[in-house]
Amino acid sequence: MTLEKVYPPFAQKIEENLKQQLIKSLETKFSDTDQKYRTLISFDDNAKRVAFVSKNQNIEIIKKFDIIPSILTTLSKDQVLEASENSLIKRIEEDQRLYLSILEVSQIIGFNKDKISGNHLTGSNIKIGIIDDGINQSFETIKESVVSKYQLYSNKHKPKNINEDQAINHGTLMAALMINKSRDQQNRIIGIAPEAKIIDFDISNSNSEFFISEILEIFDLIIKKSILIDLLLIPLNSLYPSDGNDILSLACNLLVEKAIIIISPAGNFGPESYTIGTPAAAEKVITIGGLTKKKTVAYYSGRGPTLDNRIKPNFCIPGSKVAIPLSHDKIVSLSGTSVSAAIGTAIIALLKEFKYDIDYKEILTILENGCHDLNYDPISQGLGMINFADIFKQLFDYPSRQKTLSYNQIIKKSMRISIETLLMLIIIYYIINLFNIIRLITHFI
Repeated sequence: MTLEKVYPPFAQKIEENLKQQLIKSLETKFSDTDQKYRTLISFDDNAKRVAFVSKNQNIEIIKKFDIIPSILTTLSKDQVLEASENSLIKRIEEDQRLYLSILEVSQIIGFNKDKISGNHLTGSNIKIGIIDDGINQSFETIKESVVSKYQLYSNKHKPKNINEDQAINHGTLMAALMINKSRDQQNRIIGIAPEAKIIDFDISNSNSEFFISEILEIFDLIIKKSILIDLLLIPLNSLYPSDGNDILSLACNLLVEKAIIIISPAGNFGPESYTIGTPAAAEKVITIGGLTKKKTVAYYSGRGPTLDNRIKPNFCIPGSKVAIPLSHDKIVSLSGTSVSAAIGTAIIALLKEFKYDIDYKEILTILENGCHDLNYDPISQGLGMINFADIFKQLFDYPSRQKTLSYNQIIKKSMRISIETLLMLIIIYYIINLFNIIRLITHFI
């Protein structure tokens, strides 16, 4: 038997369990061979998946996924070992549990007086998907910003809240960080991208547990229903590090190739190295680490490198003790790399508004050029701290205090100039023709 086709972190977990089982059996003459793992099995193509399912009808198929041909099932250690020998299978891995990248939530009094945005861009016409535990739209600061909601589980599988209108969950806070319509004492809107629209991908359930398979199900939904989103925030991370070749990371890369920009927090399992899990380890996911208000890398922020020794996170943004108004009398203080990732997502929404056809690589270049080196090792800070003012200063090529034009405004202005030029040419044409007619009449006279 071999574990060659088993994803290395899963193989290591199985081998460690086998050793523990052996010791246990020697000590107690008993071995628990019935332990089951939530298992994802992927295939090169759908034909091989169909062939495998037809030949292994004793295996219960819980779900099927199409973005990468795969199935979700439960297997014992012996079944994993047996499946690893199957020529139809490409990869076997654990359906890992994912954790919300939030460290601390505490209700406080007082508005956040710091305004990160001094720019008139608002995220208009940009759609941001959030895969999280749902968004409570009853709070006045985010009302009418959620344009679509997709619920993975029915209401009977949802957590019970004593007062649902006042429920403050993670997804609500993520939305409030990006699109908050409350105003500070200078009457400035607090949200970085207040006019962006939110697509709520709600994966909440009564157990408050989240798994890779649920994200894959959302990806399939996005593709099958042709859901139009520009950016996708996934504020969840696996506990175990990744090399970016796990099924979720690969699926993220495929979605980015379909022109959807994905942003993920670095996770809160720092400060040790090799604490970047999935989907943050994906090559084409923009991974954001967390900073304190003093612009030091937060102790909890996940550190790279990835298991295949790539630098992650890509960038860092302050995300500790950020005050988020939800209504005139309810303000929440939040810490965690998901805060940093939400802020990063809102900044990228403004880039998309300025130039809608901007792609993943161009965004990375712009963010890189607007970074400040914090003098940390790259595995802790990536390329450094994203500086909002510097990003837009280089983008517009003049001081950010001057009024800037959005992409749509540039198009409208170009059209107006083109029409004015065309009218001028028509007038000149008729003037020239009139001059020639006068010359001709004069000649005959």
